[in-house]
Amino acid sequence: MKPLGGADTLSADVSAALSHDPEPVIALVARHPGGTEIAALRPGTPVILGRAPARGLRIEHATLSREHARFELVRGRVLVDDLGSKNGVLLDHRRVLRAELDIGAEVTCGAVRVGVQALGLLGQELGIDGEDRFRRRVEEEIVRANQFQRTFGLLLVRAVEVPGARGAPPGTTWIEEVRRCLRAVDRIALYGPTAVQVLLPEMGLDTAEQLARRVARPLPLLGVHLCVGLAMHAGRDDNADVLAEVLIERSRRAAHRASPEHPIEVAPHEAWLLGGEGERASGPDAVVGSYMRGLRGDIERIASSRIPVILYGETGTGKEVLARLVHEAGPRGARRMVRVNCGAIPKDLVESTLFGHERGAFTGALQQHKGVFEEADGGTVFLDEIGELPLAAQAALLRVLETGSFSRVGAVAEMSVDVRVVAATHRDLEAMAAAGTFRADLYYRLGGVTIEIAPLRARMEDVEPLALRFLRQANEANGRSVHGIAANALAALHAYAWPGNVRELRNAIERAVVVTRGALIEASDLPVRVHKATDPPITMAPPQTITAPPRPSDGPVRDSVRDYETSKLREVLVATRWNRSEAARQLAMPVRTLSYRMKVLGLKKPRD
Repeated sequence: MKPLGGADTLSADVSAALSHDPEPVIALVARHPGGTEIAALRPGTPVILGRAPARGLRIEHATLSREHARFELVRGRVLVDDLGSKNGVLLDHRRVLRAELDIGAEVTCGAVRVGVQALGLLGQELGIDGEDRFRRRVEEEIVRANQFQRTFGLLLVRAVEVPGARGAPPGTTWIEEVRRCLRAVDRIALYGPTAVQVLLPEMGLDTAEQLARRVARPLPLLGVHLCVGLAMHAGRDDNADVLAEVLIERSRRAAHRASPEHPIEVAPHEAWLLGGEGERASGPDAVVGSYMRGLRGDIERIASSRIPVILYGETGTGKEVLARLVHEAGPRGARRMVRVNCGAIPKDLVESTLFGHERGAFTGALQQHKGVFEEADGGTVFLDEIGELPLAAQAALLRVLETGSFSRVGAVAEMSVDVRVVAATHRDLEAMAAAGTFRADLYYRLGGVTIEIAPLRARMEDVEPLALRFLRQANEANGRSVHGIAANALAALHAYAWPGNVRELRNAIERAVVVTRGALIEASDLPVRVHKATDPPITMAPPQTITAPPRPSDGPVRDSVRDYETSKLREVLVATRWNRSEAARQLAMPVRTLSYRMKVLGLKKPRD
């Protein structure tokens, strides 16, 4: 197989790295008018690019300075520094003095294009995306899937070591075996040293399961067995970044359940889950953090009644955990709690899902089916994302709440049930009722008790205890023994805004446990978007004054971060003449998140 980029031979350092490292080698691939050069990146050994570096990547081209740029691999991150070159280092067509590069990223040095790639054992490109690039692809696919009403899949593939393996044949890695099973349009990214994520665009469940079966198999010569977790995109969510977090979490959980004996696990469809995928709410460790413990006291006071409850909160704030507390702390705790995601049920199946159907009630109804309310008789129904429920189903739900009776689709006789309803939403139901998109009578019937759950960024005191709990869970799930979280990582966790809330924090900690090579999680082990919260920004050229986030030593972290956030948002809003859409685009955040932060920080457009 020919090495990457058409290079006829590999340099000695690249060959040595490929022959001794069982993991993919991160390398610089420099393409210039005279050909392609490759240089392996090793921690602690910078690579200097130029016409005549004392040691490094030498390319004779007039547009390069003698020592043009330095590239360094630092704890999995590739940093590039301009060494005072004449023609500069360009990233996304902008000149930079210092920047961080993801796998798949590329900079231009004069007439030389320098990319960061992961290479196989023979120097061939593995087609691996970096973490941020892969996440953006998932978010883009969510937007397309929502727009064109199509589905896609997300895999997490784990390489489980086989005892007594014979060793790998030359020129092969298990990642290449995964790559051979995929289509050209499928994307792959590393998830620690023993797992990869795979995006399957425009693929249905049946086809995705067939592909998963091709991937999930023993590779005795490589000493591993591949186990696969599959999650399918289903339903609609306007926040692509949040839904991406959900899909990654579901595929990860499914992959953890997979084993060499049962190598494929498909995450349950989000439309409705008996008992859900989440953790039980009981036990002393169920609710973590002072804020959530305060809510627990409120919930325990209302748990004994059957009055409906509405839980308000952004996606990932812990609404299901509190719903389970309502259920388990009361007299219904020994019975079933049935969860249904109202936003993920096809519109023509909503009433069948909620109330069941008789055989022959509609095309495809081949047998009698119990609905959610019948399954939960004597227990609790948790209606997640109730703001997505169609108006027709809202009328039927109102009748159940008022009379305790309903009919299966296609049936004449009614049945009665004893069910408590707990609803959850991130939408403003009162505003929806005023606008006519949610029934006002249902809103008032449901809202006997309303509990608002603050987003994680508004209760940063909970970040550390939550992170430590997720660290313990990730150690158990992955067979690791990471001892704790370093100060720089903790500062990054407190500085980040957490748009995906507790769910995003859990995923970030698990990823860090998987990728870290030390006893403590360092800032660089966290996802790039998180550890950048405390990093100095990319330095642009010519130099300009940039206000960096304060370090923890400047005062309480939370106050410092709030001041910096207020200053940054005001700066961008003024520059865009308070155009929220344009400001949100420049800040790379949803408009809804920007509006919320403006409200929290007291930022208002000044009167003319």
